[in-house]
Amino acid sequence: MTPETGDRGPTPLSRTWRWAALVAVSAAFVLMLQAIRAPAALLLGPMAAGLLFGLRGATIRPAPLVFGAAQALVGCLIAASATAGFWGGVLAHLPLYVGLAASTLAVCLGFGWVMAARGWLPGTTAIWALAPGASTAMVLMSGALGGDRRLVAIIHYLRLLIVALLAMGLAQLKGSAPAHPPAAWFDFADPVGVGITLALAAAAGWAGKVSRMPAGPFLVPMLAGSALQAMGVLRLELPVLVAAFAYAVVGWSVGLGFTREALAYSARMLPRVLAALAALLAGCGGLAVGVKVITGVDWLTAWLVTSPGGTDTILIIATSTPVDLPFILGGQLVRFLMVLAIGPFLARRLAQRLTREPPTPSPRRKILPDLFRRNRS
Repeated sequence: MTPETGDRGPTPLSRTWRWAALVAVSAAFVLMLQAIRAPAALLLGPMAAGLLFGLRGATIRPAPLVFGAAQALVGCLIAASATAGFWGGVLAHLPLYVGLAASTLAVCLGFGWVMAARGWLPGTTAIWALAPGASTAMVLMSGALGGDRRLVAIIHYLRLLIVALLAMGLAQLKGSAPAHPPAAWFDFADPVGVGITLALAAAAGWAGKVSRMPAGPFLVPMLAGSALQAMGVLRLELPVLVAAFAYAVVGWSVGLGFTREALAYSARMLPRVLAALAALLAGCGGLAVGVKVITGVDWLTAWLVTSPGGTDTILIIATSTPVDLPFILGGQLVRFLMVLAIGPFLARRLAQRLTREPPTPSPRRKILPDLFRRNRS
């Protein structure tokens, strides 16, 4: 999800203080989450802080350039998990991944279609709001095809938050995350590797940006990095400080999206929105049961590979929990590419079908009632 552009604070000094306060509160949340061994504390702590600040009226947002840089770094961090046999595993599981991606897309768009047809949400809003992935494209297209763009954006933010919290809860139920040793924030054990990784993030992130592909600054570095690392061309490495920055920006972009104005705007429909999201998560949970039965992976891995997004959030959580990360990465990657290729097209076709005007009565049907009325008179 692309954050709003720029800050709207009254003065540069006040914006600086607000950012300083946000960083401090985020650090406090991270320490608390690490104390209870919660997974993905570097993501969820800033997300919680951003939510708190957004609801209190803060208007600061990560600048687009900063957000794009964070996406590129996250893509490289996730790509670092691609081992030599990663792409072979993707090919071996490709039929499962494609079927799973198609099923997830069908569940999400199916729920959206039913709820839009029943009038649960205005116009075609439900179709765009429940579509998996490609959030920016869905929000932008919704306004032109009978949807409420603001409500679609709010629902996408809410879905990201709920999915992240649910994944964290499931990870806690499975077992505590490994204890966090004192972080070597400035550890540049391999300066050359760090420099190469930063260069890759910059180049691939820029390529993803100019390609105008949804989530391009995240997707292109992740694809390029995983391919190069799996082939043994390079070894991706970033220090904890850089990872913390990238995860924090992603968390802030979600948390700060929850403003008082946005929630007030959607308050009347909030029960229906929550019911729609609950139904969506239940449907994806059913798919997770199928994955568990077919493959024998653990429950958390099955849930993370079927979770309806966002992809970056799920993969960040997966990197900090004891799960089958290559399996999740492969499944999420195949689904992301499928959603990117056909998701907006399918959502647009469903929305057009839903908003299609009834056929105009034929001239014959108009003439007969007129003749009948004249005969009676």
